[in-house]
Amino acid sequence: MNYPIKLDKNRLHVFHEGKKRRIFVGELLHHLENDQYEFIYNEKYMNYKNAIPVGPDLSLFKLHHLSEKGKLFLSFIDRIPSKDNPAYKDYCESQGISPDEKNLIILLTTIGKRGPSSFIFEPVYTNDFNVDDIKKFREYLSITQNDFSLAFDINHVTLQKIEAHKSHDQNTLKLIQIFLQFPEVALWQLKLSGGRVHKDVILKLINYFERNLP
Repeated sequence: MNYPIKLDKNRLHVFHEGKKRRIFVGELLHHLENDQYEFIYNEKYMNYKNAIPVGPDLSLFKLHHLSEKGKLFLSFIDRIPSKDNPAYKDYCESQGISPDEKNLIILLTTIGKRGPSSFIFEPVYTNDFNVDDIKKFREYLSITQNDFSLAFDINHVTLQKIEAHKSHDQNTLKLIQIFLQFPEVALWQLKLSGGRVHKDVILKLINYFERNLP
């Protein structure tokens, strides 16, 4: 199964980078339906003793900030170099984007990624993997939840809750995605824990992943 990684062109993450560590500050989103930008502070960051706002228009007294329609917050706009700057074209080429790029999120995570402040703008990547893909995989090979959890050393109750959409355990979801997307990793895990599973089940799994080796 292949779940390609995609750049989210309407979202970025903001981090505060000090001398020794990087702290997640919040998330900027562009809502296309009403052409508004929203900045959401991370609650943990807001509670830091030395937390500082991303800018004067993004107070720490509010968790959510919504921009005017069609306008980005000035604190972010200030990080994008002016197109009148003679070096603008060079900035864009060095970051692998076109000088004609108009998407502000892309501009912020490339030529505006680092600035005079200690705030860093990072792109957000997504993929098409979701909870239902686990059930589809099991049904394709006719494997029970119990056999799947035993074969891949995953807590059975956690798997039940995830498939029932009652849990959003991101660590378990990422682990399962790695197994399903990278056959060599799945085969390695099956060597470690496959002995707990009926021979017919383990054979199905091994045959499937061996067929899908790169």
